[in-house]
Amino acid sequence: MKKIAVLSAALACSTLASANDVVWNLNVTPIYSQKTDLDSGGRVGSNMVLASLGASTAIDRNQRIGFNLNLSRQEWEFDAPKAWGGKTPFGDFNRAVLTVPYSYGTQSGWIYSVSPGVEFSAEEGADRNESINYGLTAFAARQFSPDLMLGLGVGAWDGPIDAKVFPFLIVNWKVSDSLTVKNPNVAGPAGPAGLELAWSASPKWTLSAGGTWREVEIRLSDSNPIASHGSVENRTVPLFVSADYEISPSASLKFYAGAALNGQFIINDHNGNEVSKEKYSTMPFYAVTLSGKF
Repeated sequence: MKKIAVLSAALACSTLASANDVVWNLNVTPIYSQKTDLDSGGRVGSNMVLASLGASTAIDRNQRIGFNLNLSRQEWEFDAPKAWGGKTPFGDFNRAVLTVPYSYGTQSGWIYSVSPGVEFSAEEGADRNESINYGLTAFAARQFSPDLMLGLGVGAWDGPIDAKVFPFLIVNWKVSDSLTVKNPNVAGPAGPAGLELAWSASPKWTLSAGGTWREVEIRLSDSNPIASHGSVENRTVPLFVSADYEISPSASLKFYAGAALNGQFIINDHNGNEVSKEKYSTMPFYAVTLSGKF
């Protein structure tokens, strides 16, 4: 699902800055996943690269606006997948999501945000016009204290086949001087739709553990051997541990090790009818995120 804009918008408006500031953020994350077993026989593995660029500025004391561009490429490798008669069910995925978050903060601590966006999500070779989706996310959050922000929101997006509506939770809670509960990094391997417990072990190092739930739907190409012009959904529950090193006040490296649980591919034809469903075993992954702000 398209939860990319959720956390970035929340963080952008969690503090109200001066009217002439511009904050830029850049993240790059390569992800390596080990091969794992498919339920019906065969194996699957993938490598992925995520990149994001965003900026936000204060319109005035209460309002902020910005943009976020998120790009990803995921390469798949299948070994003798029996569920599809030995055929490779789909090729590599390309995604690009552009959102424009706007937020308004009140003096009483409420933050309201709306973020329209457009997404391109396609298997290599898919029809470009069929692969463009539009959507919107919105939320309301409350800064209850300098240490606690909680919020609820909803997203509504077109999909390759059907529209999807999903709720989400925003959390940023500084439990103590060294412990924080928050949403994971947007550009990390788990994505923003989950929770992460972070411990500041030293001025330079932060150790974390967390998890989330991911669902990504991709338009298939007209030459796809299983469902021409259809779609594939990849559903997983990633769990991870991480170590974040602060290189400087404006740059950091975050190292991840984790596993994607309850993995499942659902392939639909161009009318939205389910063609096949195949589960896969726990898929270990490793990743590193380079983050910068300027």
